[in-house]
Amino acid sequence: MMTNKNMKVNSDHLASLDELSFAIEVGEDIQIVLNNTEWYIGYDQNGKRVIAQNPNGPVHYLDDSVDAVLDFVINGKSIRDQWRNIIVVAL
Repeated sequence: MMTNKNMKVNSDHLASLDELSFAIEVGEDIQIVLNNTEWYIGYDQNGKRVIAQNPNGPVHYLDDSVDAVLDFVINGKSIRDQWRNIIVVAL
């Protein structure tokens, strides 16, 4: 599990969009809750970048770029525009 010095101490929220961008860029497996739904951001068994609704929800394949993930739309808004509402389960 990655330890990020920018994450708020004793918090399950991100300190900044840069914190999420960094985790995506270095290829971390990320589990978040957004709008009461758990999501997985990472890679499938073949090394393809995915965003999947947990558990057993639809899997969305993305380009392997930070922007592709941040621009992914959940409930009508991009992740980039909702980062303050993200609850981090695992990073």
